[in-house]
Amino acid sequence: MIIRVCDLGGTHCRIGQYVDGRLDAASVARFRNADHASFAALMTHYHASAGVAPADRLVIALAAPVTGDVVALTNLDWTIDRQEISRAVGVPEVFLINDFEALGHALSSPQALQSESLQEGTRTAKGTRLILGAGTGFNCAARLTDGSVAICEAGHSTFVAETELDRALQARISQKHGRCSNDRVLSGSGLAEIYLTLCELEGRTPRYATSQQIVPAALAQEDDLAVRACEEFVRMLGRAAGDLALVFLANGGVYVTGGMAHALQGFMVGSESRFLQAFKAKGRMTENMETIPVHLVLDDNAALLGCHEFQASMSRAVPVADHRG
Repeated sequence: MIIRVCDLGGTHCRIGQYVDGRLDAASVARFRNADHASFAALMTHYHASAGVAPADRLVIALAAPVTGDVVALTNLDWTIDRQEISRAVGVPEVFLINDFEALGHALSSPQALQSESLQEGTRTAKGTRLILGAGTGFNCAARLTDGSVAICEAGHSTFVAETELDRALQARISQKHGRCSNDRVLSGSGLAEIYLTLCELEGRTPRYATSQQIVPAALAQEDDLAVRACEEFVRMLGRAAGDLALVFLANGGVYVTGGMAHALQGFMVGSESRFLQAFKAKGRMTENMETIPVHLVLDDNAALLGCHEFQASMSRAVPVADHRG
């Protein structure tokens, strides 16, 4: 059986095919969403350019809440219609799932994921595992001890302000958008807002406007405020990761992913990183936080694996109507 899998984010889309349970590496391709008029056009282009065999099933992981057959993406002006996609690409069975639901299913075999350990902790074989990601937006999912995946919209929870910078950032984003959520902060646009807030507090003229400019400048140590912005970003990410680890009691491990987390790998690693310091700084729960394994997931195909694991689990379960319409 051939299973086509797709990870559709706010900025990029990654597509591949599993043939008899194995990912065909030659089938994997990545596209910029902005280069295509619609998702159907992107999928048609993939099928024509990749030279792949027709698929029996298609599983699409979407950066949006999935509540039916028609889904509007959160950070991209596209609407995904399951039946339209089925007709456009000629795949009889199409499943729409949340992107973090896919990542949660990928945690069924975390050892298969390319990752870097941020904290060894004390591995609990049957503990809940949490995966969270900072990229175009922010969210998380948990794989529970019974193998089910709990999904949520954690990115749209309110950002917690503790420091002077936090409060200035919160005020800045609230003035623009009405409120300040974790999604607004723990994302590429959020890093730019942190940098601009630091410039404001320091009375300095900004040199950069986007995360694509800020991160290279910080990694090259070319600008002290760019460095501080990245350090503050990973601190805020670590604090949110620790909060969510407590919410889900994720003793089985915390897995961090997303384009921003990958880009800031140099700021994330090491026992003295502000990410890990903030992750563990939970007062009376600090000792417990030190026992939780924490990993930075570097596997670009993690969501594709999760899509395959999802459809495999659905094949063993009846009914499948909630995801197929």
